[in-house]
Amino acid sequence: MKNLTWCGLYVALSPTLLAVSLSHAQTQTAPARSLSETVVTAARTPQDPTLLPQGVLVITAEQIQAAGMTHANEAIRWLGGVVGRIDTSGGRDQTLDLRGFGEAASSNVVILVDGVRQNEGDSAGASLSWIPIESIERIEIVRGSGSVMYGEGATAGVINIITQKGLTEPGGSASVALGSHATRDARVSVNTVADAWRLQVHANAFDTDNHRDNYAVQERSALARATWAQGGAQWSFQLGTQTNHTRLPGGITPADFASNPRKTYKPDDHGSSQTHNLLVSGEMPLGDWRMALDLSRRLIQVDSDLVSDDYVSANRTSSKRIGLRSWTEFSWGDARHRFLVGLDSERWQQDKNSNYFDSWAGARAFDATVVDQNSEAAYVRHEVGFSSLGVKLHAGARRTLSTRQASGSTVGTLQANNTSWELGAALRTGQEGEVFGRLGSSFRLANADEFSCYAIYCPAQTVNLLKPQTSRDTELGYRHKLAWGNWSARYYRNDLHDEIGLGSDQFSNMNYDPTRREGLELDVKARLGQALDAGVQLAQRRAVFRSGDHAGKQVPLVPTQSLTAHLTYRMSATQQWLLSSQWVSDQRIAGDLDNTCADRIAGYGTLNLRYSQKVDRWLLSAVVNNLADHRYYNFRSRCDASKKSVYPEAGRTLMVSAQRRF
Repeated sequence: MKNLTWCGLYVALSPTLLAVSLSHAQTQTAPARSLSETVVTAARTPQDPTLLPQGVLVITAEQIQAAGMTHANEAIRWLGGVVGRIDTSGGRDQTLDLRGFGEAASSNVVILVDGVRQNEGDSAGASLSWIPIESIERIEIVRGSGSVMYGEGATAGVINIITQKGLTEPGGSASVALGSHATRDARVSVNTVADAWRLQVHANAFDTDNHRDNYAVQERSALARATWAQGGAQWSFQLGTQTNHTRLPGGITPADFASNPRKTYKPDDHGSSQTHNLLVSGEMPLGDWRMALDLSRRLIQVDSDLVSDDYVSANRTSSKRIGLRSWTEFSWGDARHRFLVGLDSERWQQDKNSNYFDSWAGARAFDATVVDQNSEAAYVRHEVGFSSLGVKLHAGARRTLSTRQASGSTVGTLQANNTSWELGAALRTGQEGEVFGRLGSSFRLANADEFSCYAIYCPAQTVNLLKPQTSRDTELGYRHKLAWGNWSARYYRNDLHDEIGLGSDQFSNMNYDPTRREGLELDVKARLGQALDAGVQLAQRRAVFRSGDHAGKQVPLVPTQSLTAHLTYRMSATQQWLLSSQWVSDQRIAGDLDNTCADRIAGYGTLNLRYSQKVDRWLLSAVVNNLADHRYYNFRSRCDASKKSVYPEAGRTLMVSAQRRF
């Protein structure tokens, strides 16, 4: 195991090691260019990222295109250094874990598209594969609590995907890709301009047999957007849709993984989903203020037929969200102020229906539960910058009123109110350095799956009245900008009370005894020469129980270390190589709260290589993922080796593509 760990670490470090050797070997013909500047909207207004006293990483459209990323989730993992866990339904939306929240990772990070929340009120996590990769302007990864700005479930951080709205010229592109496991990916994008209007249409068809039996996926998605901009005002209207049909192979045993990782015990299980997204957003001046409005509507239908378990389910989810905010900037003496106030309102409903054979009762059972979630929130944030002192301060607070109600097979109501707060400061050191720190609080409520639990775990068919999860959050860091790039380092700690998670049986939900997340993070972006760029994200994590029956024990499904690195080498103006890798240390198996399981999910390292060449209006590329054909998995749900609980990742795969711009 130790040798494998060091091999994985070497794989992850290899782009950096190669970068050093190439930078020494390369003869520079021109001085290295500095990395481009950008703005972020994590505080729900456009601003310099150094105004945020927490870890911020921005992935630009240029970086996404250069790396040949095919969807947003992939870009977040490989360019943002975020640890992922396999999508067991075979799709492209891996679970994203920012700061070691294990099985509840998707409920502790807020994922946004153009500032609008994508997380639903259940455990499914956010789907991002419907977002055309060509439409993305940048991705902001903000590590650390975002509860003041975005409400519950933001303890680990916020991921905001910003799409392109301000087109300057008409045009478009079409592409086709073919790869291993009968993978086919076709895309088309069309952009046009009509007076003050900017119009965009994107469509994508994706098919793959995947790397296991009964694991085929068919995905279709489309996005249409119309943006009107004039003077200081801008309004955008967006409609997105996606359909997904997938086969569900289920888990296999550790012995199966060693002998035949393609195996399935569920050759007939399958499922489907339909997602529709409508978004209206706008921003305009209002005297000395600016005002922004977001209106979103989402409809999701998820059906599954688990033939082998004689279980059929149909879940329909609908959500309506309204966000209104206004801000102003003004000077007072030597201080520059920015004041923001906002309101958020959410209505969310899930209609859950299932039909299965209840082995406990020896008869068929029918469950039909409707879960309604309502949330109202008001928030305020004030930033002050003293340019002569090199000091920036900010304070913010949010008041949230929430109601969860279940009716039907499971009944009950939960009302929970919360006040989140945050204080932050940054101090300039020298010309390009800055020390920053923040204190605050965050929270989350039980989602629909945790609130309306399985009937056998809900006495008398009442809801699972879990206490709200709360956290006291601390972060301290330093960032520095240099001629060759920039770097930042951070220490963080989250002290949680009543953390919501799965019990050892992997079915019942519970409030844990007090837990802690803490760690160190390092981000480096470097231009090592005229033709050479490198990036590294390193994280050291600790997730433990602070007291109670499991005091000192590790929280499952949390790797203690991860390292992501990439190296871009531009051979010429038209040819480029990209070497990327990620190493993740071993971790406890899901459900192992007692830390008594002798087995662990082994650490792993993977290496990807991409070559691309531009020929006139064509972009041709070839990608080899998992170059060393390393066999691994990152999710196992049972310690018992006889259980079918392992979900293997793919081995080496090849993808070739051609894109033409017009």
